Amino acid sequence: MSRSHIALIGKITAFACVVFIILCICFYKTIRTGFIEAQFNRASMYMQNEGNPQDFKKAREYLEQSANGGNDDAQYMLGVMYEKGQGASQDFKKAIELYKKAAQKNHPKAQYALGSMYDHARGVPEDHAEAVKWYEKAAQLGNAAAQYALGFAYYNGIGTAKNTEKGLDCLQKAASNGYVKALVYLGSLYFEGKNMPADPKKAFSYFEQAAYKGNHDAQYYLGLMYEEGKGVERDYSKAVYWYEKSVKTHPASAYNLARLYRDGLGVEVNYNKAFELLKKAANGNNIQAQYVLATLYDKGDNIPQDSAKAALWYDKAAKQGDSNASYMLGEMYLNGRGVNEDPSEAFKLFQQSAQNGNALAQCKVASMYYKGITVPIDHKKAIEWYEKSADQNNIEALCTLGDIYAQGLDAPKDIPKALSFYQKAADQGNIDAEFKLASFYLNVTKDYNQAIKWFEKAADQGNVQAILQLGQINEHGLGVSVNYQKAFEIYNKGLNSHNPDLQYALGQLYKNGQGTAKNIEQARKLFKQAAQQGFVEAQREFAKIELSEHIQNPDMQAALSYLQEAAKNGDAEAIFILGSLYLNGNHVAKEPKYGLDLLAQSCQKGFKNACHIPKTTH
Repeated sequence: MSRSHIALIGKITAFACVVFIILCICFYKTIRTGFIEAQFNRASMYMQNEGNPQDFKKAREYLEQSANGGNDDAQYMLGVMYEKGQGASQDFKKAIELYKKAAQKNHPKAQYALGSMYDHARGVPEDHAEAVKWYEKAAQLGNAAAQYALGFAYYNGIGTAKNTEKGLDCLQKAASNGYVKALVYLGSLYFEGKNMPADPKKAFSYFEQAAYKGNHDAQYYLGLMYEEGKGVERDYSKAVYWYEKSVKTHPASAYNLARLYRDGLGVEVNYNKAFELLKKAANGNNIQAQYVLATLYDKGDNIPQDSAKAALWYDKAAKQGDSNASYMLGEMYLNGRGVNEDPSEAFKLFQQSAQNGNALAQCKVASMYYKGITVPIDHKKAIEWYEKSADQNNIEALCTLGDIYAQGLDAPKDIPKALSFYQKAADQGNIDAEFKLASFYLNVTKDYNQAIKWFEKAADQGNVQAILQLGQINEHGLGVSVNYQKAFEIYNKGLNSHNPDLQYALGQLYKNGQGTAKNIEQARKLFKQAAQQGFVEAQREFAKIELSEHIQNPDMQAALSYLQEAAKNGDAEAIFILGSLYLNGNHVAKEPKYGLDLLAQSCQKGFKNACHIPKTTH
């Protein structure tokens, strides 16, 4: 064989060896790849309970082998198991290492997972910018979760410059891919009008898509929108339908559904079901439900009254920051209702509520500082808290500040300031403020027109003292011409109140025939009614009528009894009449010395007629 042939055979043999080696390598890689893939598939079967009982430990073992062989899916899944602590102790650092390996091979789920770890500081320091970097990579590969996370970051300016337009674009891409969180978030943005005009119809569309995918937040919002007729025609029955879909896991749905059952909207009224739903919502930490449940127990509204349970639920709501609950619980501690009486605890709760802007609590804190209840008296702090409460138009605070500045109570007397506080309370229809404002105009500023205006407002709301004042203004001509007839009409309006002042005033008009025909019997009746309530002047006037010659069958026993009572209370004229009776022995045993003593007392009290009689009796 020639050398050339030998050389050719050598070359062919060498080439064949190279091909064989390449084929062996390819075959090995194929076998190895298939083995690695098989390991991953076996792991998946253990994780998903497909053909084998679910066993995270075995799944992890197979994933470890597959991941070590370079399978990016296995690296990602193993990272998930370490992050969640499935089949092994939770280990964020290992999870991150595995996510990074897969992410560097452009595994979109791993890239998103890695971004999430940076976003929420799981195993690494919080780094929103790093999170955005990985979200960007995953989003470009079409990962819907990453598109949502990236959209949220851009829309709110977290880890990147705020860009609402780019954020919306990313969110809409995620929503188009059916990502539920994106659907719900977009719905909430359009519902609330956050950084954009509100668009209830668009909100409804997004919520509806998410609701049909079983998202309970979206189902709650659909119920709310049907209930309120927002973005859709109001339909209580559909509201009930969607609330019921989400009620098991959504406390706000349970609370709203409870209201619908209570009011019979979209369903038959059912207080028992409403109460059970309310308890469910309250146990789910719905703050509104906790407060309402507390008020129901507090008042015994369709359930047995139970102050202890009321206090329990007020406490739960208060701990979640409900200022009304803090205030109500404070009242319970102050009065020892449902809890042991503890003014110090009450003050703490009132202060907590007051600092959160509750006007009632601010007024209560002011009152406790003013009176020194569990805290040292501090009128300066009291006035500061009264003013905070008054700024929210709290009636009690406005009236109290009016009194403080009107009377100069621990503050410089300031009539204009007092009037301004009374005015604000009166403008809200408060009867006491209307009366106080009117009294100031009558007695201090002498502005009779304003006095009459505010007395009339208070009188129209049934304030007896305002009715009395209006009657006296017309009877005595204060700022108006004397008008007995009008006074008579005004007094009569308040007569049903059985107020002794009014009975006496009206009795005088009947006695003197002013504004009405003279009627001694009617006067006698009214004086007696007022006398029975201890009204001194009426006791005296009733006795005078009984002692006169105009009455048939006078009640002398009652007359003498009322006369003595009026005298004991220092009525000078009653002392004079009683003295005259004892001096002359009229209707009583004659006791001149006692009679003269009574006349002297009457004279000393300024009754002039009594000053002359003793001189003429010696």
